[in-house]
Amino acid sequence: MTNCRDEHVACVTGHPEQELHTMIDSPVSPASGRDSFRADGDYENLIGGRWRPAAGGFDAIDPSVGEAWAVLPESSPADVDDAVRAAQAAFPAWSRTSAEQRQLVLLAIADRFEQHGAAFAPLLATENGRPIREAFAGDIPTVSAIFRFFAGVIRAHHGDHVPVSDPHSLVYTVREPLGVIAVILPWNSPLITLANKLAPILAAGNTAVVKPSEYASASVLEFLKLIEDLLEPGVVNVVCGHGAVGAALSSHLDVAKITFTGGPATARLILGNAALALTPALMELGGKGAMIVAEDADLDRAVHDALTGIYMANGEACIASSRLLLHERIYDDFVHEFVRVADSIRLGDATDPATELGPLVSSRQLSLVQEHLATAREDGVGFLTSGAAPSGPGFFQAPVMIADDDGSSRIARNEVFGPVTVAERFSDYSDAVRRANSTRYGLAAGVWTQDLARAHTIAGSLKAGMVWVNKWFDLPAGMPMGGVGDSGFGRETAEQTLDEYSATKSVNIDLGAPRAQMWAGQGR
Repeated sequence: MTNCRDEHVACVTGHPEQELHTMIDSPVSPASGRDSFRADGDYENLIGGRWRPAAGGFDAIDPSVGEAWAVLPESSPADVDDAVRAAQAAFPAWSRTSAEQRQLVLLAIADRFEQHGAAFAPLLATENGRPIREAFAGDIPTVSAIFRFFAGVIRAHHGDHVPVSDPHSLVYTVREPLGVIAVILPWNSPLITLANKLAPILAAGNTAVVKPSEYASASVLEFLKLIEDLLEPGVVNVVCGHGAVGAALSSHLDVAKITFTGGPATARLILGNAALALTPALMELGGKGAMIVAEDADLDRAVHDALTGIYMANGEACIASSRLLLHERIYDDFVHEFVRVADSIRLGDATDPATELGPLVSSRQLSLVQEHLATAREDGVGFLTSGAAPSGPGFFQAPVMIADDDGSSRIARNEVFGPVTVAERFSDYSDAVRRANSTRYGLAAGVWTQDLARAHTIAGSLKAGMVWVNKWFDLPAGMPMGGVGDSGFGRETAEQTLDEYSATKSVNIDLGAPRAQMWAGQGR
């Protein structure tokens, strides 16, 4: 099999080095590294078109070095209430804009970020440890693509004429915006997730209050600084802080809908708050993605995508390929090549363009991953990679592949959210599907095979919102993203997402129907 290093290919991203250097060199070089977004002062919230200090503040920690690099706002319930009221005040005018006007705004946002987005790569690497090469190759072009997609589909988002049997009735529907949307973001892909939510929210005519993760607030704030002149004051507001801020926002009686990306435990708390106000929600949650590799698979490509699927974004991705169900005939070859490359992946400072795997986002996340690994050792599974963490500052975890032939260990069932995958062995395809479906998660899954019938059969049998065949980690704008079970509900990045952020109103018009005489005194 081919070593992707020998082809001068970034093993995780799959981008040729020359292409990567071209992206890095224009228009902003990461030579300035983490210094390029050092705040002149403390960051502030955006409320009603004004940048305002919050009730308190907290340090943003650079996970590559374990040091504070900025001060972020810690909002109070009063800050949250002010943000919701500002969004309410902006809603009537924004909701009355035409689809064409909103389309032009979304296109302007896409253009603006396309022009300046490269400057965000060092920031993304600094705040959450995502390797800078991934930010250039993935995050930045994806954000613009999402805004362009929703700018395109918004013109086709409208109601319908409803044929009815009564010739004297005209029935039609219209789609109306909901109001203020509470947007609660994760830390692993903050700008992509912001785009996934904000683009359809704005396209449908809503306003928003955004609560970024405490681990990745700066990129969201800088994004709003970049585009704030393109929106009327109060259309988008940002309040930062820890869990209490999300609790205040999700329980606010004037929020029309909540959209959240994160873990099931936090989702249950948010939904508990939402239930008191009967606030609907869209939940994009965790996963335990199973990749089934058949004996006829193209192993070079399958290994490459399995590496990408688990080590992209340092393994901190809900759609990670964290379970590899390998047919017994190809198990040894697959594992041998996977381990050989995994053990050679370059760990390091996320702002260094040579880094292929950066640090985990926080010391807490590193501890959680290491607890999962300790549990795996208790269960007696084998470790196929060294998995040794480098010494020195930063929250680093080396790539891990675990051997668990029958997938019975706890680590084969539970989401780790780190650079850890489990290799399982199978001989019967129905058993492989059963095991792939054996967790409470149902977000991403896939199958590698050259047998067309097998591909369709397995894809139809996997309990997941997204199934890949002979690929992984491919989410173009327009492909619905979402899951079932503990992976949440609702769909993002697709035309149907506009329905998540609008309501159907039915209108029934009398065209002059005769009235039957039903009441005493009629007909005189």
